[in-house]
Amino acid sequence: MTERQERQDTSSTGSSPFAPIESVGALLDAARREGLRLATNHADFDQSGLDFLVVHAEDEDGVPWVVRTPRRPAVVASARVEARVLALVRKHLPVSVPDWRVHTDQVIAYPRLVDVPAISIDPEAGVRWNRLDPAAPSAAFIASMAEALAALQRIGAAEIEAAGVPVKSIDETRQAHARAMEETRALLAPPDALWARWQRWLANDAIWPRHLALVHGDLHPGHMLLDEGGRLTGILDWTEAHLGDPSIDFALFAGAFGKGVLEACIARFEAAGGTTWPGLAAHAAERWAAWPALAAKWGVDSGNEGVIEHARSMLAGLAAESA
Repeated sequence: MTERQERQDTSSTGSSPFAPIESVGALLDAARREGLRLATNHADFDQSGLDFLVVHAEDEDGVPWVVRTPRRPAVVASARVEARVLALVRKHLPVSVPDWRVHTDQVIAYPRLVDVPAISIDPEAGVRWNRLDPAAPSAAFIASMAEALAALQRIGAAEIEAAGVPVKSIDETRQAHARAMEETRALLAPPDALWARWQRWLANDAIWPRHLALVHGDLHPGHMLLDEGGRLTGILDWTEAHLGDPSIDFALFAGAFGKGVLEACIARFEAAGGTTWPGLAAHAAERWAAWPALAAKWGVDSGNEGVIEHARSMLAGLAAESA
């Protein structure tokens, strides 16, 4: 990040009112004011993300760029945290993360990372898996994921604190889950068996961790970049990163790939120097089973009906497992 761009990021902490950008042309104009000359063939935003509207563009040398603008005022503040997280993890991870060359309240821009996401969304065909069989992920994929998570969780507390990364204690996490369950119970109407499962998990001290670690927080396949051999080479979207429950990224892994693959990942994670505990696999699986409550709570708070419907869909599948 240049000195000019660092000043822009610092000045963006002011109290100026949020002014959303509503067209591709306006976003590229905003990027141009920050010194980037970009062009695109896309007339509309990529709206697949929940927090940002995105344009895929190229600079004068043909280098592809990602240009983002916040959807809501709250995203402006979280982006400042994300910028600090990216600066921290870039020094430690064996995979790439976005290098924000421009960061203001209205525009974030960075050269697009190489390789492709593990999933992409086609407006007509729906979700498409890329370079990965979700029913049988390769050993190379599992190993590369485990090594990246081990490197992430080995980052020391002093560095994390100095970077100003948010902290969520285990007690705070349990309380947040309990509130989300209560506040969305009427909305989701979970079956009694699943509700009882959630409460048993919250009360089961034996499987909850005793330590905190740095986590990505939203490590679903759309945020995993894979090379042609199916190995993890990059991780996108660090908006939810924090120092907290070390199982969070494993829970999403369990949801995407199942119990057997989760256990294989944990074994490789431990071999790579990651800290485990006897209840990690069970805790991650239970955290995933409770994910609909958190998703629905986020959907209610942000006014996103699509997320609420996704939470209901998740709930239906989990309810069948818990019956």
